[in-house]
Amino acid sequence: MEVDMNAMKAEIGGAFVVSWLVLGLGLDTLQGAVALGAVWMTFGGAHVLPVVTWCHMMTGDLGDVEGNWMANGMRLLAQAVGALVAIMMVTEVGAIETGWVAAEFAAPEAWGAITTVAAGAIWWTIHTRSDSAWISAFGLMVVGGAMVLDGGHQMGASLASSADGIVGVAMNWIVDGAMVGVGALLANTIDDNIG
Repeated sequence: MEVDMNAMKAEIGGAFVVSWLVLGLGLDTLQGAVALGAVWMTFGGAHVLPVVTWCHMMTGDLGDVEGNWMANGMRLLAQAVGALVAIMMVTEVGAIETGWVAAEFAAPEAWGAITTVAAGAIWWTIHTRSDSAWISAFGLMVVGGAMVLDGGHQMGASLASSADGIVGVAMNWIVDGAMVGVGALLANTIDDNIG
């Protein structure tokens, strides 16, 4: 498998900026949406957020292990590395205590899962039809409350804390992203069958 180094650099850089600046503003705010739009414009082609990568994974060729699953899996890892670097910088390599506590994994309740899938479907429709980083960022601001958008940041924080709570964080990172990705797949399926 060939690793696309430009994509990896864009993911690491984009995730670094998101962890350092955007998550501090809050992705559900106007400032957060503007900052995320600027990150997507600057790091062209980067997914930056795990939920976006999961949307690409679930709407790509599901049978293509090397071209879809491995390539996007590498993007997820690069996002965690970018977040890790930002967290190490902000905490002065652990000299500043943040009080971060690893989130334990809890299987989502039915309505929470349905809401996350629906939010993924709505956002993916906005993202694929608008062809604009700005519209995508504002769309994410609107439906972002129904998604977990800081999965890469949480994974980076866990790695920075000597893998504290890594199992729970990894499960949240995977399940939350996959549910949003299923929403994107559902949006494509509905569009293909109705259109």
